[in-house]
This record gives sequence, C-alpha cells and structure tokens, in this order.
Amino acid sequence: MRGAALDLQRKESILVLMRRQRARRALAKKIMIRPKKILEATRRPSRAIHKRVKTLKKLVPNSKSSSEGLDGLFMQTADYILALERKVRVMQTMVQFLTETDCV
Repeated sequence: MRGAALDLQRKESILVLMRRQRARRALAKKIMIRPKKILEATRRPSRAIHKRVKTLKKLVPNSKSSSEGLDGLFMQTADYILALERKVRVMQTMVQFLTETDCV
C-alpha cells in the first residue's frame, strides 16, 4: 500500500513539475518572442530605407557627402534628373537636326 501511495505521489509531483515547465516555456515565449518580432519588424523598414538611400547615393554623382542629409540628397537627385532630361533634349534636337540635313 505504501509503495503504491509513493508511486502515486511521485507521478503527481512529476505532472506538477511538467505543468510548471510548460507554463514557464509558454511565458518565456510570450515575453521573448513577441518583442523580438516587433523589433525585427521595426528594423526592417529602416534597413530597407538605408539600403535604398545608399543605392541612390551611388547613382547620383557627387552625393557622397552626408552633411546635407536626406533633404540635400533629394535636392541633388532632382537636379541630376533635370540635368539628364536637358541632355536628352539636346541629343534629340541634334539627332533631329542631323537627320534633316542628311536628307537634303
């Protein structure tokens, strides 16, 4: 009888310990995983933006200086786009002029 009672107590204590461990794991998941996911979610856009800004700096000539910040970079980008558009218009005019003179 005593042996059966001891086995029953051991099984109950083991079950209690297992429940506590499960509860601790569940709590640890709630505490550790969710904030980590939130942090990663907030970092991703800033990493993506940083990567795009870096690519833009490579594309726009003379935009290496970071003292002007993003506003300066965007202004330089706009100026560069306007300069490229002017060059395209000049080249189109030259092509049009040269094809007209070749035909005559």
